Amino acid sequence: MRLFDRFPARYLAPNAVTCIGLSLGLLSIRTSLTATTLPQLQASAWLILYAVLLDKADGAIARRFNASSEFGVQFDSFSDFVTFGICPAALITQVVAVGAPDPWAHGTAHAALLALGAIYVLAAAIRLAKFNVTTASVGTRFFLGLPSTSSGGILASAFLAHQSNALAPATLPAFVAFMVLNAALMVCNLPQPKLHISSQPTLKALQLLAVLSVYVLIPLHLAPTYLIAVSGLYTIGGFIYGLRVTGGRHPGDIEPQPSH
Repeated sequence: MRLFDRFPARYLAPNAVTCIGLSLGLLSIRTSLTATTLPQLQASAWLILYAVLLDKADGAIARRFNASSEFGVQFDSFSDFVTFGICPAALITQVVAVGAPDPWAHGTAHAALLALGAIYVLAAAIRLAKFNVTTASVGTRFFLGLPSTSSGGILASAFLAHQSNALAPATLPAFVAFMVLNAALMVCNLPQPKLHISSQPTLKALQLLAVLSVYVLIPLHLAPTYLIAVSGLYTIGGFIYGLRVTGGRHPGDIEPQPSH
């Protein structure tokens, strides 16, 4: 009996990226829970966005090296639960308690805030479990509901945009409603298209420009308003497109169509 499992070397790279993303998620949680100022919480939000970049990278690396595996899928799902389930809830609940303490930092309102954060975490867990068991039946073109990665990125970039534009602290409680909305979107059955690079030259150029800009702006801590605008437009437009294409039917009943 081997004391530890052996893995082919090609599996190390994507799983190492997942490990780094999970570590960033743990650091984000600690930063959120120990923060006493909004600038400290901005650091936590940027950590979530770093993890978003890595979440997209590990899948690309796995495909590049033919290193996809069931272990990698499950490991990535556990990492997503921490990084895009627990982290955003810790961030938003602490943002509201620190930035708008009256009445959110004490008593019944604080208990309600924590309960709503727990609902978000539960929704992320349900969303990830649902994804794991329905992927084969849904097909390759759509997700059902808002992916947890997108939800975490949207919440983090929205808070950073709020701070970048110096909006009033009195508006911070709106993030509670935004968090609950995202929780509902994660567990709903609205079709959201997966990102596929188009073969149409103009659309392909726009897609590549958007992806490249995100990978440049996030490490430089720049333009959070642009980040939330891009992610918001993609999410809303994606749901509209998904409903138009599926006509309210289950995405698995739609025959795959070639990309244009």
